[in-house]
Amino acid sequence: MSSKKEEIKESINKAKDTTDKNLEQQKQLVKDTTSNITETTDNIDENVNRFLRESPRIFEKNTETFRKFQEQIIKGTQEISNNVAELQKNFFNTYQSSYNQFLDNTYRSYWQNFNIPERYSESYNRVNKNIQDGTNNLTNFINEITVGGIEHYSHSLELTQRYYNDILQNNFNYAKKIERSYSR
Repeated sequence: MSSKKEEIKESINKAKDTTDKNLEQQKQLVKDTTSNITETTDNIDENVNRFLRESPRIFEKNTETFRKFQEQIIKGTQEISNNVAELQKNFFNTYQSSYNQFLDNTYRSYWQNFNIPERYSESYNRVNKNIQDGTNNLTNFINEITVGGIEHYSHSLELTQRYYNDILQNNFNYAKKIERSYSR
């Protein structure tokens, strides 16, 4: 039994040593972790402090840049407004001069052509006279053609009648000649 006691004692000692070792390792691990946490916290504090120190400078720089852009925008807007106003003024002046010229031309044209109703009547009368003259000329032309045709037809009938009579006379004379020649 003594050997069992010794074994148990040895086993207890080994377990104690292992426990001590594990305890020592855990203490070291806790110490290292604490050290790491402290370093990380210090780094975070340092970064936050650096950010807090640099942030007003960055803010001032951004504010200055924003102010410059704002001034440029305001200046550009003023230039555009001035250009638009100038363009509108030029457009109005151009339009006004063109419109005045149009009104002057219209006014002059109206007074120069004030006799348009008279000219319309004259044109209407002239067109009407041309139509009447054309109708008369056409009627005369048709009458001349008709009368000429009738005269030619009458003359043709007279000639036909004369030639017919001549042919009949010649045939009658020929028949008499033949009759005489048989009678003899």
